[in-house]
Amino acid sequence: MADPILSVRGLETFFHGDEGIVRAVDGASFDLYPGRTLGIVGESGCGKSVTARSILRIVERPGRVESGSIMLRRADGSAVDLAQLDARSKDMRDIRGGEIGYVFQEPMSSLSAYHTIGNQLIEAIRLHRRMSKQDARARAVELLRMVGIPRPEQRVDSYSFELSGGLRQRVMIALALAAEPRILIADEPTTALDVTTQAQILDLIRRIQRERNLAVVLITHDMGVIAEMADAVAVMYLGKVVEAGPVDTIFHAPKHPYTQSLLRSIPSVLAEPLSRLATITGSIPHPFARPAGCPFHPRCPSFVPGTCDVGSPEVVRLAPDHEARCFLFDQPRETAR
Repeated sequence: MADPILSVRGLETFFHGDEGIVRAVDGASFDLYPGRTLGIVGESGCGKSVTARSILRIVERPGRVESGSIMLRRADGSAVDLAQLDARSKDMRDIRGGEIGYVFQEPMSSLSAYHTIGNQLIEAIRLHRRMSKQDARARAVELLRMVGIPRPEQRVDSYSFELSGGLRQRVMIALALAAEPRILIADEPTTALDVTTQAQILDLIRRIQRERNLAVVLITHDMGVIAEMADAVAVMYLGKVVEAGPVDTIFHAPKHPYTQSLLRSIPSVLAEPLSRLATITGSIPHPFARPAGCPFHPRCPSFVPGTCDVGSPEVVRLAPDHEARCFLFDQPRETAR
């Protein structure tokens, strides 16, 4: 396999407030490869979106990247640690959109209601490409056509509130791809869409990835989307990657109790009629009341008193491409990272 285009190691992003510190991302590590899709999955509040925002250095105050590395392999073969760049520097602004495109979670609040979608596309294009306004407009129409928006010559002058949810999401994808980045981060790209539109958006992302050899980070809580789209999966809980591996391994041979619980909670057409859906006991702890030891131990069906509630487990490599952070596997063997 080729070298990773993006390699995150020990990423920590904390929010400092009057009540204390929220460890939104607490030592996350993963790799992204060219032409592949990495799915980041977990319950709401596990740190998925903050991880993505940390990569682009757009975490809102009072949050900030505390430590770790975010190594980006650039088109010219050089490497840069995004965690070391000034978030407001020209280099970082060039990388945002130019090398890493971002599809935000809520298109209605991410798109301007005061400017046409054409104006927003033209601004994004000219920010990274030397083009006349006329050429940029032609490029905007081409982008709208590429993402499957009907009558792009007319739609380019529409406002976001004139479009359906599915069309707005397509505009967000067009904006993210305006400067032809090599990495696309899609944060819950199918949220609040009907199932037919969801399938169309996922097909669109897959087609564009195939045509451009894009590396894709897909953030979602929907395990069905992960099963359909991802090549590799990182399962997050309370800011930590608790299990990571190929999608087939994660779905057919999950090892971490949290991953197993997530998969058990998926509705199945093979289930007995009227049977109760499996749930995960309890809820995610309050940010200011994180449990000692393994963060999942208060909800874990495999909890070992005196061990899980005392120390924090290390990441253990179970196979060359499969690892988990759990005391069940914390035996003398090769430890990852």
